[in-house]
Amino acid sequence: MKIKGILVLGLVCSGLFFGSLTYTNASAKYVGHHAIPTELRGTWSQYRGKNKFFVIKITKNNLYVNSKLTYSTKKSGANKVFIQSLSKKVTHGSGVSYILNGHYKYEYQTFGEFWLSKEKVSNRRVLKNYHHMDHYNVFTKNKVKHNYSYHKDSFKDIGR
Repeated sequence: MKIKGILVLGLVCSGLFFGSLTYTNASAKYVGHHAIPTELRGTWSQYRGKNKFFVIKITKNNLYVNSKLTYSTKKSGANKVFIQSLSKKVTHGSGVSYILNGHYKYEYQTFGEFWLSKEKVSNRRVLKNYHHMDHYNVFTKNKVKHNYSYHKDSFKDIGR
């Protein structure tokens, strides 16, 4: 009788253990330092005038600038994709910002800080980028012939 009770108890415990493994949450957007977050992925455009666009394409492991592979998981040094997420305390806004090449030696080696803004153009959210000297680049999913980029002297009201 004791052996039967121990066997049943063992089955119940193992059933609870293996049952809990099947209910894990697999919908996380940010998986680690070497995969670009899903919210940033896609093809983003910025109008530069005279029917010319500055285009960045972001995939899981690569970042292309005007069709040229710039950052990748297969590159080394400052061009290797290493995601550094910055909290809202660092960025002075709401949400999370990302630096796509967090292993850089000098500030000029980074492509800047990126975040998905709450602002919309053509009913779609825009991707914003901060890179040196208080200049904010705004990228849209659709090719819109208007440059929404702007210059601010402080982090206040940057339009997260």
